[in-house]
Amino acid sequence: MRQAINKAVESGNEYLMVQCFEIYGDHCLSTDKPETALFYFLKSAELRRELGDNYFFSKNRQVFGALGEILYKMQEYEQAIQYMYQGVSLPASEKYPYTSSLNTMGLAYQRLCKYDSAIFWYNKSFANATANNDTIWQAIVKGNIGSLYFEQKQDDQALPLLWADYNMTVNNEINNAGNTLHRIALIYLRQGKTDSAFLLAKKSFRIVSTFKPANQWFIRNAYFTLSEIFRKKGNIDSAFYYANIYHRLNDSLHQAVARNRADVVQTRLDFEKTSNNINILLREKKVEKNMRNLLLAGILLLLIAGWFYFRWQKQWHQSRQQQLMHQKEKAETEIKNAQEQLSGFTGHIVEKNELIEKLQQQLQLQNMEINEGLLNQSILTENDWLRFKDMFDKANPGFINQLKLIAPDISTAEIRFAALTRLNLGNKHMASMLGIGTDAVRKTKSRLRQRLQLAADVELDDFIKSIS
Repeated sequence: MRQAINKAVESGNEYLMVQCFEIYGDHCLSTDKPETALFYFLKSAELRRELGDNYFFSKNRQVFGALGEILYKMQEYEQAIQYMYQGVSLPASEKYPYTSSLNTMGLAYQRLCKYDSAIFWYNKSFANATANNDTIWQAIVKGNIGSLYFEQKQDDQALPLLWADYNMTVNNEINNAGNTLHRIALIYLRQGKTDSAFLLAKKSFRIVSTFKPANQWFIRNAYFTLSEIFRKKGNIDSAFYYANIYHRLNDSLHQAVARNRADVVQTRLDFEKTSNNINILLREKKVEKNMRNLLLAGILLLLIAGWFYFRWQKQWHQSRQQQLMHQKEKAETEIKNAQEQLSGFTGHIVEKNELIEKLQQQLQLQNMEINEGLLNQSILTENDWLRFKDMFDKANPGFINQLKLIAPDISTAEIRFAALTRLNLGNKHMASMLGIGTDAVRKTKSRLRQRLQLAADVELDDFIKSIS
Protein backbone atom coordinates (compact mmCIF):
# COMPACT_ATOMS: atom_id res chain seq x y z
CA MET A 1 0.00 0.00 0.00
CA ARG A 2 2.88 2.37 0.66
CA GLN A 3 4.23 1.66 -2.82
CA ALA A 4 0.75 2.23 -4.24
CA ILE A 5 0.43 5.55 -2.39
CA ASN A 6 3.83 6.70 -3.70
CA LYS A 7 2.85 5.77 -7.27
CA ALA A 8 -0.51 7.53 -6.90
CA VAL A 9 1.15 10.72 -5.61
CA GLU A 10 3.74 10.52 -8.40
CA SER A 11 0.99 10.18 -11.02
CA GLY A 12 -0.71 13.34 -9.76
CA ASN A 13 -4.11 11.64 -10.08
CA GLU A 14 -6.16 12.95 -7.14
CA TYR A 15 -8.91 10.33 -7.53
CA LEU A 16 -6.34 7.53 -7.40
CA MET A 17 -4.77 9.11 -4.32
CA VAL A 18 -8.18 9.24 -2.60
CA GLN A 19 -8.71 5.53 -3.26
CA CYS A 20 -5.26 4.57 -1.97
CA PHE A 21 -5.55 6.76 1.15
CA GLU A 22 -8.96 5.32 2.07
CA ILE A 23 -7.99 1.68 1.45
CA TYR A 24 -4.88 2.12 3.61
CA GLY A 25 -6.93 3.95 6.26
CA ASP A 26 -9.41 1.05 6.43
CA HIS A 27 -6.48 -1.38 6.73
CA CYS A 28 -4.96 0.62 9.58
CA LEU A 29 -8.28 0.69 11.41
CA SER A 30 -8.67 -3.08 11.13
CA THR A 31 -5.12 -3.62 12.44
CA ASP A 32 -5.59 -1.27 15.43
CA LYS A 33 -3.54 1.66 14.11
CA PRO A 34 -6.06 4.48 14.55
CA GLU A 35 -3.44 7.24 14.49
CA THR A 36 -2.21 6.23 11.01
CA ALA A 37 -5.80 5.68 9.83
CA LEU A 38 -6.67 9.18 11.07
CA PHE A 39 -3.93 10.79 9.03
CA TYR A 40 -4.81 9.05 5.77
CA PHE A 41 -8.53 9.67 6.24
CA LEU A 42 -7.72 13.35 6.83
CA LYS A 43 -5.71 13.45 3.59
CA SER A 44 -8.60 11.76 1.77
CA ALA A 45 -11.18 14.19 3.16
CA GLU A 46 -8.95 17.14 2.23
CA LEU A 47 -8.66 15.90 -1.36
CA ARG A 48 -12.39 15.17 -1.63
CA ARG A 49 -13.18 18.75 -0.63
CA GLU A 50 -10.74 20.10 -3.22
CA LEU A 51 -12.18 17.87 -5.94
CA GLY A 52 -15.79 18.70 -5.09
CA ASP A 53 -16.32 14.96 -5.06
CA ASN A 54 -20.06 14.28 -5.08
CA TYR A 55 -20.12 10.66 -6.20
CA PHE A 56 -20.08 7.63 -3.85
CA PHE A 57 -22.05 9.52 -1.17
CA SER A 58 -22.01 6.43 1.05
CA LYS A 59 -18.20 6.18 0.94
CA ASN A 60 -17.86 9.88 1.75
CA ARG A 61 -20.12 9.42 4.75
CA GLN A 62 -18.09 6.45 6.01
CA VAL A 63 -14.84 8.42 5.66
CA PHE A 64 -16.20 11.41 7.57
CA GLY A 65 -17.82 9.09 10.13
CA ALA A 66 -14.56 7.18 10.70
CA LEU A 67 -12.69 10.49 11.06
CA GLY A 68 -15.17 11.72 13.63
CA GLU A 69 -15.02 8.49 15.66
CA ILE A 70 -11.20 8.44 15.72
CA LEU A 71 -10.95 12.13 16.64
CA TYR A 72 -13.53 11.63 19.39
CA LYS A 73 -11.48 8.78 20.87
CA MET A 74 -8.41 11.05 20.74
CA GLN A 75 -10.45 13.66 22.65
CA GLU A 76 -10.30 16.13 19.74
CA TYR A 77 -13.96 16.94 20.19
CA GLU A 78 -14.19 20.12 18.08
CA GLN A 79 -12.62 18.42 15.06
CA ALA A 80 -14.73 15.30 15.63
CA ILE A 81 -17.89 17.43 15.47
CA GLN A 82 -16.65 19.14 12.30
CA TYR A 83 -16.16 15.89 10.35
CA MET A 84 -19.23 14.18 11.82
CA TYR A 85 -21.35 17.12 10.67
CA GLN A 86 -19.98 16.82 7.14
CA GLY A 87 -20.89 13.13 7.17
CA VAL A 88 -24.46 13.55 8.44
CA SER A 89 -25.04 16.38 5.93
CA LEU A 90 -24.79 13.87 3.06
CA PRO A 91 -27.84 11.84 1.91
CA ALA A 92 -28.67 8.80 4.03
CA SER A 93 -28.57 5.18 2.85
CA GLU A 94 -29.77 1.87 4.28
CA LYS A 95 -26.20 0.54 4.40
CA TYR A 96 -24.93 3.44 6.48
CA PRO A 97 -27.60 5.01 8.71
CA TYR A 98 -26.89 8.21 10.59
CA THR A 99 -27.54 6.84 14.10
CA SER A 100 -23.96 6.19 15.22
CA SER A 101 -22.58 9.49 13.87
CA LEU A 102 -25.44 11.50 15.35
CA ASN A 103 -24.85 9.81 18.72
CA THR A 104 -21.12 10.60 18.59
CA MET A 105 -21.99 14.25 17.82
CA GLY A 106 -24.03 14.27 21.05
CA LEU A 107 -21.17 12.67 23.02
CA ALA A 108 -18.66 15.24 21.70
CA TYR A 109 -20.89 18.16 22.67
CA GLN A 110 -21.43 16.56 26.08
CA ARG A 111 -17.65 16.33 26.64
CA LEU A 112 -17.47 20.05 25.78
CA CYS A 113 -20.24 20.68 28.36
CA LYS A 114 -22.53 22.05 25.65
CA TYR A 115 -25.54 20.20 26.98
CA ASP A 116 -28.25 21.82 24.84
CA SER A 117 -26.42 20.87 21.65
CA ALA A 118 -25.76 17.39 23.04
CA ILE A 119 -29.49 16.83 23.72
CA PHE A 120 -30.32 18.08 20.21
CA TRP A 121 -28.06 15.51 18.51
CA TYR A 122 -29.06 12.70 20.89
CA ASN A 123 -32.69 13.32 19.97
CA LYS A 124 -31.84 13.21 16.25
CA SER A 125 -29.94 9.93 16.79
CA PHE A 126 -32.87 8.43 18.70
CA ALA A 127 -35.31 9.47 15.94
CA ASN A 128 -33.04 7.88 13.33
CA ALA A 129 -32.78 4.65 15.32
CA THR A 130 -36.56 4.59 15.72
CA ALA A 131 -37.06 5.08 11.98
CA ASN A 132 -34.74 2.10 11.36
CA ASN A 133 -36.41 -0.06 14.06
CA ASP A 134 -33.04 -0.36 15.83
CA THR A 135 -33.99 -1.03 19.46
CA ILE A 136 -30.39 -1.49 20.62
CA TRP A 137 -29.38 1.98 19.45
CA GLN A 138 -32.55 3.43 20.93
CA ALA A 139 -31.47 2.02 24.29
CA ILE A 140 -27.86 3.23 23.94
CA VAL A 141 -28.99 6.77 23.10
CA LYS A 142 -31.38 6.76 26.04
CA GLY A 143 -28.45 5.76 28.24
CA ASN A 144 -26.34 8.62 26.88
CA ILE A 145 -29.12 11.12 27.57
CA GLY A 146 -29.35 9.63 31.04
CA SER A 147 -25.60 10.10 31.52
CA LEU A 148 -25.98 13.75 30.52
CA TYR A 149 -28.62 14.27 33.21
CA PHE A 150 -26.38 12.28 35.59
CA GLU A 151 -23.52 14.74 35.03
CA GLN A 152 -25.89 17.62 35.81
CA LYS A 153 -27.04 15.75 38.95
CA GLN A 154 -30.63 15.59 37.69
CA ASP A 155 -30.99 12.07 39.07
CA ASP A 156 -34.79 11.79 38.80
CA GLN A 157 -34.55 12.29 35.02
CA ALA A 158 -31.38 10.25 34.60
CA LEU A 159 -32.36 7.08 36.48
CA PRO A 160 -35.28 5.79 34.30
CA LEU A 161 -33.27 6.42 31.12
CA LEU A 162 -30.22 4.54 32.46
CA TRP A 163 -32.35 1.58 33.58
CA ALA A 164 -34.04 1.51 30.15
CA ASP A 165 -30.59 1.38 28.54
CA TYR A 166 -29.43 -1.43 30.84
CA ASN A 167 -32.55 -3.59 30.44
CA MET A 168 -32.50 -3.32 26.63
CA THR A 169 -28.76 -4.01 26.18
CA VAL A 170 -27.96 -6.53 28.92
CA ASN A 171 -28.60 -9.47 26.54
CA ASN A 172 -27.05 -7.95 23.40
CA GLU A 173 -24.53 -5.25 24.35
CA ILE A 174 -23.45 -6.55 27.78
CA ASN A 175 -20.36 -4.35 27.98
CA ASN A 176 -22.45 -1.21 27.42
CA ALA A 177 -24.94 -2.47 30.03
CA GLY A 178 -22.08 -3.00 32.52
CA ASN A 179 -20.82 0.55 32.03
CA THR A 180 -24.36 1.94 32.47
CA LEU A 181 -24.62 0.17 35.84
CA HIS A 182 -21.75 2.19 37.34
CA ARG A 183 -23.72 5.44 36.77
CA ILE A 184 -26.84 3.94 38.36
CA ALA A 185 -24.68 2.86 41.29
CA LEU A 186 -23.34 6.40 41.74
CA ILE A 187 -26.89 7.81 41.67
CA TYR A 188 -27.92 5.33 44.41
CA LEU A 189 -24.83 6.38 46.34
CA ARG A 190 -25.90 10.04 46.10
CA GLN A 191 -29.34 9.02 47.31
CA GLY A 192 -27.84 7.29 50.37
CA LYS A 193 -28.61 3.74 49.11
CA THR A 194 -25.08 2.54 49.80
CA ASP A 195 -25.79 -1.20 49.87
CA SER A 196 -27.70 -1.16 46.57
CA ALA A 197 -25.00 1.00 45.06
CA PHE A 198 -22.33 -1.51 46.20
CA LEU A 199 -24.17 -4.48 44.62
CA LEU A 200 -24.58 -2.69 41.32
CA ALA A 201 -20.94 -1.50 41.32
CA LYS A 202 -19.67 -5.08 41.86
CA LYS A 203 -21.90 -6.32 39.05
CA SER A 204 -20.67 -3.52 36.78
CA PHE A 205 -17.02 -4.38 37.55
CA ARG A 206 -17.59 -8.11 36.94
CA ILE A 207 -19.17 -7.44 33.51
CA VAL A 208 -16.67 -4.93 32.13
CA SER A 209 -13.56 -6.68 33.50
CA THR A 210 -14.45 -10.10 32.02
CA PHE A 211 -15.73 -8.83 28.66
CA LYS A 212 -13.40 -9.43 25.70
CA PRO A 213 -12.02 -7.33 24.16
CA ALA A 214 -11.84 -5.24 27.29
CA ASN A 215 -12.75 -1.55 27.20
CA GLN A 216 -10.22 0.06 29.54
CA TRP A 217 -12.32 3.23 29.87
CA PHE A 218 -15.26 1.16 31.19
CA ILE A 219 -12.97 -0.67 33.63
CA ARG A 220 -11.60 2.67 34.81
CA ASN A 221 -15.18 3.86 35.50
CA ALA A 222 -15.90 0.72 37.54
CA TYR A 223 -12.78 1.27 39.70
CA PHE A 224 -13.79 4.88 40.34
CA THR A 225 -17.31 3.85 41.42
CA LEU A 226 -15.99 1.19 43.82
CA SER A 227 -13.53 3.66 45.38
CA GLU A 228 -16.35 6.21 45.94
CA ILE A 229 -18.61 3.58 47.55
CA PHE A 230 -15.90 2.27 49.89
CA ARG A 231 -15.04 5.86 50.86
CA LYS A 232 -18.71 6.50 51.68
CA LYS A 233 -18.88 3.24 53.67
CA GLY A 234 -15.81 4.33 55.68
CA ASN A 235 -13.61 1.48 54.39
CA ILE A 236 -10.55 3.67 53.78
CA ASP A 237 -8.16 0.85 52.79
CA SER A 238 -10.43 -0.48 50.05
CA ALA A 239 -11.28 3.05 48.93
CA PHE A 240 -7.56 3.91 48.67
CA TYR A 241 -6.85 0.62 46.88
CA TYR A 242 -9.45 1.15 44.14
CA ALA A 243 -8.73 4.88 43.86
CA ASN A 244 -5.04 4.09 43.32
CA ILE A 245 -5.87 1.62 40.52
CA TYR A 246 -8.30 4.13 39.02
CA HIS A 247 -5.68 6.91 38.88
CA ARG A 248 -2.99 4.62 37.41
CA LEU A 249 -5.37 3.37 34.71
CA ASN A 250 -6.69 6.86 34.02
CA ASP A 251 -3.15 8.23 33.60
CA SER A 252 -2.28 5.31 31.33
CA LEU A 253 -5.29 5.93 29.10
CA HIS A 254 -4.56 9.63 28.74
CA GLN A 255 -0.91 8.89 27.98
CA ALA A 256 -2.11 6.51 25.22
CA VAL A 257 -4.23 9.32 23.77
CA ALA A 258 -1.20 11.63 23.84
CA ARG A 259 0.93 8.95 22.14
CA ASN A 260 -1.70 8.56 19.46
CA ARG A 261 -1.57 12.29 18.78
CA ALA A 262 2.22 12.14 18.57
CA ASP A 263 1.99 9.16 16.20
CA VAL A 264 -0.30 11.18 13.94
CA VAL A 265 2.28 13.96 13.81
CA GLN A 266 5.08 11.47 13.07
CA THR A 267 3.01 9.79 10.34
CA ARG A 268 2.39 13.19 8.80
CA LEU A 269 6.10 14.02 8.89
CA ASP A 270 7.06 10.70 7.27
CA PHE A 271 4.43 11.12 4.59
CA GLU A 272 5.36 14.73 3.89
CA LYS A 273 9.03 13.78 3.66
CA THR A 274 8.29 11.06 1.11
CA SER A 275 5.77 13.09 -0.83
CA ASN A 276 8.05 16.15 -0.80
CA ASN A 277 10.72 14.30 -2.79
CA ILE A 278 8.09 13.10 -5.23
CA ASN A 279 6.63 16.59 -5.51
CA ILE A 280 10.06 18.07 -6.34
CA LEU A 281 10.46 15.54 -9.16
CA LEU A 282 6.91 16.23 -10.33
CA ARG A 283 7.52 19.99 -10.36
CA GLU A 284 10.69 19.56 -12.41
CA LYS A 285 8.84 17.39 -14.92
CA LYS A 286 5.98 19.84 -14.99
CA VAL A 287 8.30 22.82 -15.65
CA GLU A 288 10.03 20.92 -18.46
CA LYS A 289 6.70 19.94 -19.98
CA ASN A 290 5.35 23.49 -19.68
CA MET A 291 8.44 24.94 -21.42
CA ARG A 292 8.13 22.46 -24.26
CA ASN A 293 4.41 23.14 -24.62
CA LEU A 294 5.02 26.89 -24.51
CA LEU A 295 7.61 26.68 -27.30
CA LEU A 296 5.31 24.56 -29.47
CA ALA A 297 2.42 26.91 -28.78
CA GLY A 298 4.55 29.93 -29.83
CA ILE A 299 5.57 28.32 -33.13
CA LEU A 300 2.00 27.29 -33.84
CA LEU A 301 0.76 30.79 -33.01
CA LEU A 302 3.24 32.37 -35.44
CA LEU A 303 2.21 29.99 -38.23
CA ILE A 304 -1.46 30.72 -37.64
CA ALA A 305 -0.86 34.50 -37.54
CA GLY A 306 1.11 34.37 -40.84
CA TRP A 307 -1.60 32.34 -42.55
CA PHE A 308 -4.33 34.72 -41.37
CA TYR A 309 -2.29 37.75 -42.54
CA PHE A 310 -1.84 36.23 -46.03
CA ARG A 311 -5.56 35.41 -46.22
CA TRP A 312 -6.48 38.94 -45.09
CA GLN A 313 -4.27 40.57 -47.74
CA LYS A 314 -5.72 38.40 -50.48
CA GLN A 315 -9.32 39.03 -49.42
CA TRP A 316 -8.68 42.78 -49.10
CA HIS A 317 -7.47 43.03 -52.71
CA GLN A 318 -10.41 40.98 -53.99
CA SER A 319 -12.85 43.05 -51.95
CA ARG A 320 -11.35 46.31 -53.24
CA GLN A 321 -11.71 45.26 -56.89
CA GLN A 322 -15.31 44.09 -56.33
CA GLN A 323 -16.13 47.38 -54.60
CA LEU A 324 -14.84 49.48 -57.53
CA MET A 325 -16.77 47.35 -60.04
CA HIS A 326 -19.93 47.62 -57.95
CA GLN A 327 -19.63 51.43 -57.70
CA LYS A 328 -19.31 51.70 -61.52
CA GLU A 329 -22.36 49.49 -62.11
CA LYS A 330 -24.33 51.38 -59.49
CA ALA A 331 -23.60 54.78 -61.13
CA GLU A 332 -24.71 53.52 -64.54
CA THR A 333 -27.91 52.03 -63.09
CA GLU A 334 -28.76 55.26 -61.23
CA ILE A 335 -28.44 57.34 -64.45
CA LYS A 336 -30.68 54.93 -66.34
CA ASN A 337 -33.30 54.83 -63.57
CA ALA A 338 -33.38 58.63 -63.33
CA GLN A 339 -34.18 58.91 -67.03
CA GLU A 340 -36.97 56.31 -66.81
CA GLN A 341 -38.50 57.92 -63.69
CA LEU A 342 -38.51 61.37 -65.31
CA SER A 343 -40.34 60.16 -68.43
CA GLY A 344 -42.99 58.20 -66.46
CA PHE A 345 -43.62 60.59 -63.60
CA THR A 346 -46.65 62.32 -65.14
CA GLY A 347 -48.22 59.02 -66.21
CA HIS A 348 -47.91 57.62 -62.69
CA ILE A 349 -49.74 60.55 -61.17
CA VAL A 350 -52.72 60.07 -63.49
CA GLU A 351 -52.84 56.31 -62.89
CA LYS A 352 -52.67 56.83 -59.14
CA ASN A 353 -55.69 59.16 -59.10
CA GLU A 354 -57.71 56.72 -61.19
CA LEU A 355 -56.78 53.84 -58.89
CA ILE A 356 -57.91 55.74 -55.81
CA GLU A 357 -61.31 56.41 -57.36
CA LYS A 358 -61.75 52.73 -58.27
CA LEU A 359 -60.78 51.57 -54.74
CA GLN A 360 -63.29 53.93 -53.14
CA GLN A 361 -66.08 52.59 -55.35
CA GLN A 362 -65.11 48.98 -54.59
CA LEU A 363 -65.01 49.64 -50.81
CA GLN A 364 -68.52 51.15 -50.83
CA LEU A 365 -69.82 48.22 -52.85
CA GLN A 366 -68.08 45.72 -50.52
CA ASN A 367 -69.57 47.30 -47.36
CA MET A 368 -73.04 47.18 -48.88
CA GLU A 369 -72.56 43.49 -49.72
CA ILE A 370 -71.25 42.71 -46.25
CA ASN A 371 -74.10 44.49 -44.48
CA GLU A 372 -76.61 42.74 -46.75
CA GLY A 373 -74.94 39.41 -46.00
CA LEU A 374 -75.03 40.12 -42.28
CA LEU A 375 -78.73 40.86 -42.39
CA ASN A 376 -79.40 37.59 -44.18
CA GLN A 377 -77.33 35.46 -41.81
CA SER A 378 -78.78 32.76 -39.60
CA ILE A 379 -76.81 32.32 -36.35
CA LEU A 380 -77.97 28.95 -35.07
CA THR A 381 -74.62 27.18 -34.52
CA GLU A 382 -71.12 28.13 -33.40
CA ASN A 383 -69.87 27.92 -37.00
CA ASP A 384 -72.69 30.29 -38.07
CA TRP A 385 -71.52 32.74 -35.42
CA LEU A 386 -67.88 32.53 -36.53
CA ARG A 387 -68.86 33.28 -40.17
CA PHE A 388 -71.12 36.12 -39.01
CA LYS A 389 -68.39 37.52 -36.74
CA ASP A 390 -65.84 37.46 -39.58
CA MET A 391 -68.14 39.47 -41.85
CA PHE A 392 -69.16 41.80 -39.01
CA ASP A 393 -65.51 42.58 -38.09
CA LYS A 394 -64.80 43.58 -41.68
CA ALA A 395 -67.72 46.00 -41.71
CA ASN A 396 -67.20 47.22 -38.12
CA PRO A 397 -63.49 46.86 -37.33
CA GLY A 398 -62.57 47.11 -33.63
CA PHE A 399 -66.20 47.19 -32.36
CA ILE A 400 -66.08 43.85 -30.50
CA ASN A 401 -62.64 44.54 -28.96
CA GLN A 402 -63.84 47.96 -27.73
CA LEU A 403 -66.98 46.32 -26.31
CA LYS A 404 -64.81 43.84 -24.32
CA LEU A 405 -62.76 46.72 -22.95
CA ILE A 406 -65.96 48.43 -21.70
CA ALA A 407 -67.34 45.19 -20.20
CA PRO A 408 -64.52 42.61 -19.66
CA ASP A 409 -66.97 39.98 -18.30
CA ILE A 410 -69.37 40.21 -21.27
CA SER A 411 -70.60 36.81 -22.54
CA THR A 412 -70.57 35.54 -26.12
CA ALA A 413 -74.41 35.70 -26.27
CA GLU A 414 -74.36 39.33 -25.15
CA ILE A 415 -71.71 40.15 -27.77
CA ARG A 416 -73.98 38.64 -30.45
CA PHE A 417 -76.96 40.79 -29.35
CA ALA A 418 -74.76 43.90 -29.28
CA ALA A 419 -73.62 43.16 -32.85
CA LEU A 420 -77.21 42.63 -34.08
CA THR A 421 -78.26 45.84 -32.32
CA ARG A 422 -75.43 47.61 -34.11
CA LEU A 423 -77.06 46.52 -37.39
CA ASN A 424 -80.39 48.20 -36.42
CA LEU A 425 -82.27 44.87 -36.27
CA GLY A 426 -85.58 44.59 -34.44
CA ASN A 427 -86.38 41.96 -31.84
CA LYS A 428 -88.27 39.74 -34.31
CA HIS A 429 -85.42 39.80 -36.82
CA MET A 430 -82.94 38.94 -34.06
CA ALA A 431 -85.14 36.09 -32.81
CA SER A 432 -85.37 34.73 -36.36
CA MET A 433 -81.60 34.83 -36.91
CA LEU A 434 -80.87 33.19 -33.54
CA GLY A 435 -83.73 30.70 -33.57
CA ILE A 436 -85.18 31.92 -30.24
CA GLY A 437 -88.30 33.71 -29.00
CA THR A 438 -88.71 37.47 -28.74
CA ASP A 439 -89.03 37.21 -24.94
CA ALA A 440 -85.54 35.72 -24.82
CA VAL A 441 -84.32 38.63 -26.97
CA ARG A 442 -85.77 41.19 -24.56
CA LYS A 443 -84.31 39.41 -21.51
CA THR A 444 -80.85 39.25 -23.07
CA LYS A 445 -81.01 42.94 -24.00
CA SER A 446 -81.92 43.70 -20.38
CA ARG A 447 -78.91 41.72 -19.15
CA LEU A 448 -76.74 43.53 -21.72
CA ARG A 449 -77.85 46.91 -20.28
CA GLN A 450 -76.86 45.72 -16.79
CA ARG A 451 -73.54 44.42 -18.08
CA LEU A 452 -72.77 47.78 -19.68
CA GLN A 453 -74.01 49.54 -16.49
CA LEU A 454 -76.17 52.01 -18.48
CA ALA A 455 -78.17 54.69 -16.72
CA ALA A 456 -81.96 54.59 -17.05
CA ASP A 457 -82.03 57.59 -19.40
CA VAL A 458 -79.48 56.08 -21.84
CA GLU A 459 -80.85 54.06 -24.77
CA LEU A 460 -79.06 50.75 -25.43
CA ASP A 461 -79.21 51.19 -29.24
CA ASP A 462 -77.71 54.71 -29.08
CA PHE A 463 -74.92 53.59 -26.76
CA ILE A 464 -73.95 50.63 -28.98
CA LYS A 465 -73.98 52.77 -32.12
CA SER A 466 -71.73 55.30 -30.37
CA ILE A 467 -68.99 52.69 -29.86
CA SER A 468 -66.28 53.25 -32.48
